Amino acid sequence: MNENTPTPAPYATAPDRASVLIVGGSIVGVSAALFLAARGVTPILVERHTGISPRLRAKLFYPRTMEAYRAVGAADDIYAIERAHPRSEYAAVVESLAGAEIRRWRLPAADDYSAVSPCQGAMVKQGDAERVLRARAAAHGADLRFGHHFIDAEQTGRRVTARVLDDRGTPYTVEADYLLAADGSASAIRESLGITRSGAPALASAMELSFRADLRPLLDGRALALAFADQPGRPFISWTTGQDSGAVSITYDPAIVDPDTGFTPDRCQAIVSAALGLPASGFQLTGTRPWTMGAWVADTYRAGRMFLVGDAAHVCPPVGGFGANTGIQDAWNLTAKLVSVLRGDAGEHLLDRYEAERRPVGELTVRQAAQRVPGSREHAADDGQLLSEAAVANGYRYPAPVADPITPRTRAPLPPADEPERWRGEPGTRLPHLPLAEGTEAGSSTLDLVRDGRHVLLIGRHGQTWAQAAQTLDPAGAFLDTVVLTPHILAPGASFADRCGIGEDGAVLVRPDGVVSWRSVHGANAPYATLETALRQTMYR
Repeated sequence: MNENTPTPAPYATAPDRASVLIVGGSIVGVSAALFLAARGVTPILVERHTGISPRLRAKLFYPRTMEAYRAVGAADDIYAIERAHPRSEYAAVVESLAGAEIRRWRLPAADDYSAVSPCQGAMVKQGDAERVLRARAAAHGADLRFGHHFIDAEQTGRRVTARVLDDRGTPYTVEADYLLAADGSASAIRESLGITRSGAPALASAMELSFRADLRPLLDGRALALAFADQPGRPFISWTTGQDSGAVSITYDPAIVDPDTGFTPDRCQAIVSAALGLPASGFQLTGTRPWTMGAWVADTYRAGRMFLVGDAAHVCPPVGGFGANTGIQDAWNLTAKLVSVLRGDAGEHLLDRYEAERRPVGELTVRQAAQRVPGSREHAADDGQLLSEAAVANGYRYPAPVADPITPRTRAPLPPADEPERWRGEPGTRLPHLPLAEGTEAGSSTLDLVRDGRHVLLIGRHGQTWAQAAQTLDPAGAFLDTVVLTPHILAPGASFADRCGIGEDGAVLVRPDGVVSWRSVHGANAPYATLETALRQTMYR
């Protein structure tokens, strides 16, 4: 508790109870609440702020993020917001926003991903996405408590007990099986647990200058999402999808410039005026905020029953737009595991896989983002390992707990990330997208066959022995769905066997988060025993 935290009075009521307590209600925390609630686990979320931050934050959501939102019914609402505003697909270096473009490039999130995903990327401001997620989470029954101030928490072997102040300053406690720390880069929970960080806490220092202005005449229909001004300090200009406000961020050397005294109102006015190419009368300054560009990863993502997600676990430079997407995927991965454990489908040790899977992705993403920062040590020491944004955001691979019978014989050790179209159903990769036949009840993509927080066994059209084994293992269909991919299920020309590297009598086991956990090229002499072993190793039962 810091000196600004109110001292709570004695607690007079019994503790509130939840399976999962989420601390932090920004994009990652509210995504976690939605992912849990949509699968039947009602979380409590506490967030000290009542409203959504007006600051410009994430603006690019990659297809793999949109796939997660699609699975819980939120993607269409986000796409609707995007369609209501001018399309923004490009970034540019400009003399000023009103001046000439020096060069432009297409943003990776705007590329066409239809060959590898049922989703395209989305370009909406984070605040708009958060409104959708809040509404969806509440509709699924999530207990969202905005204006509630988390104080501290302690854990025993069986539960976490947190102290909270409600929006009137009244103290209460929450008991939960697990706690998710989504409380940002300065995470008080991470610090209280003594979790250290590795990396660069300060690659650069910057000042964000917020403004209001009608940018439509300056943009003049150009499909720009952001711009860099070719001026001293390389100002970065971003704006809302409504093009009525924005921010200019400019780097500075804190050894030379004091952020408290070096950015006078006149200087801030001059910086924004030059970046926009507008006179001072053409905009209104609304605020300033110093911030530090970091590139680090927490040394562990778990301490007992508490887990770090999002910026509490990793911070990367904004180049590439990876930050929010990586945090949302943390939440997608962890909540799927929590649901399986809380339902009794999986053993407690499954939760150890969260750090084993997501921390390497965090390290990779932070390293890739840092390499994209001009002038950084990582950029200067470019070792030729710069991956595409599509590979980093959509094509990462988790280490698989079950040995793959195919990969060792066919290729060199797998990379941690690759172009999404190159994966062929290797364990640890996202299930390949194939279109389903029109009118198929499940949906339009093989990804739609994974639903309701359950595992699914996808079987080639001649793999009936696998279907019989699955029926014997889970006769009531309590935790395992089985789908035989006959020709009438897949769209014409779609070959599941070819796309997943198996024969027509093979099978692929897919986790609730859409990741392949095991596959068999063909049938097996003992299909029941083979499948039972794969499930046991996957679910830690």
